[in-house]
Amino acid sequence: LAYAAAAEPYSVVCISALAPIVLESLASGYGYQTADRSLPCDTHTSDYKCDVKVGGLWLDTASFSLYCISVSVFLQAFVFISMGALADHGTRRKSFLLAFSFIGSISTILFAAVVKDSLYWLAGVLVIISNVAFGASWVLYYAFIPTMARDHPTVLEVRKNVKSGTDTQADYQFALDRIANSLSSHSMAVGYGAGVILLIIAAGIALAMNQSNYSLQLGMALTGLWWFGVTFFVWKYMPAQPGEPLAEKTNLFLYSWKRLGKTIARAKSLKETFKYLISWFILSDGSSTIISLATFMGKKKFLLSNTLLMVGAILVPLSALIGTYMWLFIQRRLNLTSKQTLLAISFAFVLVPIYVLIGFSDVFGLVHKIEIWPTLVYFGLMLGAFQSFSRVLYGSLIPRNKEAEFFSLYGITDKSSSWLGPLITGAIIENNDTRWGFVFPLVMMVIPLFIIGWVDVEKGIEDADKFSVEHTDAKDGM
Repeated sequence: LAYAAAAEPYSVVCISALAPIVLESLASGYGYQTADRSLPCDTHTSDYKCDVKVGGLWLDTASFSLYCISVSVFLQAFVFISMGALADHGTRRKSFLLAFSFIGSISTILFAAVVKDSLYWLAGVLVIISNVAFGASWVLYYAFIPTMARDHPTVLEVRKNVKSGTDTQADYQFALDRIANSLSSHSMAVGYGAGVILLIIAAGIALAMNQSNYSLQLGMALTGLWWFGVTFFVWKYMPAQPGEPLAEKTNLFLYSWKRLGKTIARAKSLKETFKYLISWFILSDGSSTIISLATFMGKKKFLLSNTLLMVGAILVPLSALIGTYMWLFIQRRLNLTSKQTLLAISFAFVLVPIYVLIGFSDVFGLVHKIEIWPTLVYFGLMLGAFQSFSRVLYGSLIPRNKEAEFFSLYGITDKSSSWLGPLITGAIIENNDTRWGFVFPLVMMVIPLFIIGWVDVEKGIEDADKFSVEHTDAKDGM
C-alpha cells in the first residue's frame, strides 16, 4: 500500500497528465509552424500544427511527446528482462524496487531544472529515464501481490481446511482470488488517492503561477519529491520476502535472459498464461493510447487552459478510485470471477473510442467542450478496476517463486506495450485530425476480448503449479 501511494502519483500526475502537456509546450515554444518553418509556432490557433527539429529530423510537436514515451518503453523491455528472474532470488526484489524508485524520483525532481524552451530535449530525456525506472519498480511491486495473497490469514485458513477435507481446492482458489483482488484494489485506490491529492496541489501551483508551463514542471518535480520521500517508509517497513539463493558463480548479467529463454522454450506448458499475455499486450496498448490522445484533443482542439486540463486530469484518477471499489462491489455482489469481471469492464471500455469516433458526425462525440467531463468520468470508472483485475487474473496464472520473472513479461505487455500505440497514432495524427487516432485503440481493444474469453483459467492455474515444481533452477541446469 505504501509503495502504491509513493509511485502511482507519478503515473497519474506525470505520464498521464502533465508530461504530454509539458513536452508538447516546450517543443512548441522552441518550434516553428509546419506550413512555414521561418515562423515561430503560434499556439493560440485552434488545431495548430508546428514542428520542432530533433537532431536532423523535424517532428510534429504533439508527436514529440509520443515518440519520447515510445523510446522509454523500448528501454523498459530491456530492463524488465534483465532484472526479472534475478529479482526472484534472495532479497533482490525489494532492493531492486528501492533502487529504481530512487532513480525515477530523482529524475522527476530534475524537471524543475528545465528553465527554458530550448531544453525541451532534456525534458524528453528525463521522461525517458523516469518512465523506465517507474516501470521497473512497478513490475517488482506487482510481484509482491500474489505472494502476499497466499500468506493472508484467510487464505491460510482455507488451505488448512483443504488438507483436512472440509474445503475443496475450488474453495481455496476462490478465497485466493478474493483476497488478491482486495489487496490489488485497495493498493490501486490508495495510489489514485495520493495521485489526486498531488494533482490538486499541482493545479494550485499552476493557478498561482498564471498557468505557465513551468508551473506544470514544478508540479511534476513535487510528485518526484513525494515519490522520493515515501520510498524511505517503504525501505524501512516493507517485508523483503526473500526467495531461494542463487547458485554460486551465477552470471548476474545473463541469468535473467537465460532463465527467460528456458521459460519461453517451454511456453507450450503454459499455454493459458501466454494466451492471456498476448491479449493483455494488445488491450493495454489500446487503453493507454486513449489517455495521450484525449490530452492532445483537449489542448489542441478545444484549446483548454492548463487549469482545465488539470481539472480533467484530477477527474480521471478520482473516478478511477471510485470505479475500483464499484467494480469490486459488483464482482462480490454477482459472484463473478476475475476473468468475468475483466471482460465486463473491457466491453464497457470499448465504448470510449467508439464515442469519440462518432464525433465525425459533428453532432456529438467530443464535438462540444461540455462533453469532455462526463467522458473523462466514465473513462476513469473503468481505468482503475481494469488494471487491478488484470494483474490479479495474471497473478493466478504464473508459477510460484517466479513472480518477478513473469511479471517482467507482464510489464512488457503492460507498461512497455505502449510503444506501439504512440508510434502508430503519432504517425496517424502527423497530418490528420487527432480524432482519427482513436481508430487504433478501438481495434486494439476489441480483438483481445475474444482471446481473453478463450483463456481457461482453471487449466492455467494447474499448469502453473506443475511448472513451478518441474522447472526449478536445479532441474533446468541453472
